[in-house]
Amino acid sequence: MIRLTGRAYECCLEVLQLLKDAGHEAYIVGGAVRDALLGLPVSDFDLASSAKPEEIMAIFHTVIPTGIDHGTVTVIHNGFSYEVTTFRTDASYKDFRHPNAVSFLGSIEEDLARRDFTMNSLALSIDGTLIDLYSGQEDLKNRLIRTVGNPNERFQEDALRMIRALRFQSTLNFTLDQQTEQALKEQADLLQYVAIERIQMEFSKLLAGKAVHQALHALVQANVHHILPELQQIEHSFDEIPFLVNLTTEIERWAWLSSTTEKPSQFLKKWRLSNRIIKEVEHLLENVKNAQDKGWNKETVYNALPEVKSCERLRAMFEKRRPLFEGVEQITSDLAITSSKMLAVTGEDLIHWRETPPGPWVGEALKQIELAVINDEIKNEKSSIRRWLKQWQTQ
Repeated sequence: MIRLTGRAYECCLEVLQLLKDAGHEAYIVGGAVRDALLGLPVSDFDLASSAKPEEIMAIFHTVIPTGIDHGTVTVIHNGFSYEVTTFRTDASYKDFRHPNAVSFLGSIEEDLARRDFTMNSLALSIDGTLIDLYSGQEDLKNRLIRTVGNPNERFQEDALRMIRALRFQSTLNFTLDQQTEQALKEQADLLQYVAIERIQMEFSKLLAGKAVHQALHALVQANVHHILPELQQIEHSFDEIPFLVNLTTEIERWAWLSSTTEKPSQFLKKWRLSNRIIKEVEHLLENVKNAQDKGWNKETVYNALPEVKSCERLRAMFEKRRPLFEGVEQITSDLAITSSKMLAVTGEDLIHWRETPPGPWVGEALKQIELAVINDEIKNEKSSIRRWLKQWQTQ
């Protein structure tokens, strides 16, 4: 039985009713139905309808033509967004990703036939009737990932579906159907035709799943790791993978993955990650190395803030143990300052006290003061720092 509640769902029903009142069929489809059957929270609703894009745009006040060439528009209704796609079938695929042509159809049955997996080929009507033509509900019950129809054909149509299969294996803790798994091995080479940005989006979700260990094993068994950028070495880090579930952020997971390669920065760039993510990953790995070399002390903890727990989680993974936060939390609470902004003095104070023109010495002095305060060599007070500065001048 499907139980859906909440304001987003209520507004979704209103969208369905408005389409129905205009003489069109409309259904909730895909992930919302799947997740509802699994008892998972649902906040995003995708709809399929017999209405063509121009007809949808005539019914609703605010409609964004997000993918109008493929029959998809986004309806804004009472502050909520709903992607509505016209019933369609896809012609042959030109690049293992995009269909050569899209034909709009008149039935939900034909529309469901083009979908990737049985668990995503479910449709729910406004009165709660479930349309399940491919035993998707049974596969959900058996926690099975199975393609709609021939898996080789589905993967040839859209090679990204192979990574999606592995992503669902990781996030839902499902098992790949035997034929689907075999097709993954046979069609893995097609992934070279898929833009790395699209693969990266699915792969990030895969890394965040609770069954990431099983998914990465399946990835290696299918030889997918030889197709994706710089993943050839991942099989040598399998003893660390069980600890991957302890990592809680995208930055931590990409930091671990890049650490399995000889050149982490090059790896991250090949995966087309943003400059922000690359910078944060590099900073995290640098602080983890410092913690491994020197252990956790006031200086290493301070330098790792505010991501010190991320560092401990990653360090623990490298050392194949559970993270131990008590020590770093105690050191953090004992710190006199947790940011350079908390220093009791500024560069202007130093220039005034020393009666010397500004120059590189100001930045160097502030850095030395910061370290001295962190290590409890001086108090974070102007008088103590001024006395320290006099001694520093004579060195």
